[in-house]
Amino acid sequence: MSYRSRIAFRYLVAPVLCIIVYFTVIFLAAVTIASVEGKDYLDYEGKIFLLEGILGLCVVFGWILIKKRLVLKNPSCAIGKPIDWSFGVISALAMLGVAAIYFMVVTRVSVPIVEDSLKDYDELMEVHSASKADLYMNVIATCFLIPILEEIIFRGFVMEGMLELDHPILAILISSVYFGGMHGQPIQIGYAFLAGLILGAVYYLTRNIVMPILAHIIFNSLGSGLYMLFSVSKTTDDVLTVIEMVSILPFAGLCVYMALKRKQRFPGQEAETGDINKMLPGRHT
Repeated sequence: MSYRSRIAFRYLVAPVLCIIVYFTVIFLAAVTIASVEGKDYLDYEGKIFLLEGILGLCVVFGWILIKKRLVLKNPSCAIGKPIDWSFGVISALAMLGVAAIYFMVVTRVSVPIVEDSLKDYDELMEVHSASKADLYMNVIATCFLIPILEEIIFRGFVMEGMLELDHPILAILISSVYFGGMHGQPIQIGYAFLAGLILGAVYYLTRNIVMPILAHIIFNSLGSGLYMLFSVSKTTDDVLTVIEMVSILPFAGLCVYMALKRKQRFPGQEAETGDINKMLPGRHT
């Protein structure tokens, strides 16, 4: 495969295929619940999301096993060092801080299209669970299964493939574009793109899929799960927001530290990438 063909496959074909599979899983989950619950199936978000998470994880783990048998590269997975876990937690808080700033900005934009998008977003974020059990299913799926699924797809498959071409910043940026665009709703696309940049940085700097999964779980748990399960007072919400916004600074500091230590921590990866590029015919054409 020529270098140009490899670029097209890694940056366009593979991500689009992943997104098609992802939405196929969502469609199958919705159709299955609709066949069980009838026309009111949209009131059972928990069942839909839970089934989506289970089906999706079965598909991605099946693909991981196939890749392993074909001796193809899979996302790196390890216990990780304390610095990695700290980085994962801080990055989750920083994502929430960035999202808070993002909403402070967009809610002050007096443009009809933005105001309409905000109204649509508020309606989209309303929880439609017909029972307590369905609500708990919603929380489990939203806070655990779907973050694992999305990180394996967008960081473990999409971004990992792009990183083989030795352009990490571009890999983080483009994979974030796909991650944001996949969410569909204009307001959601914006903060999902920003979150994708942070998650991409975490994956690149730790080379461990566990860390962006951890960050995504914390992000969804504090950003959605907490408010789905409990009545959070304004004071508590304000305190959490301040903590999250302040966390942006230590996150930036950790990014610099991890970047400086990266070659020392992963000495073999630069050489490995170079060897891959040498094997690519026509890489300068």
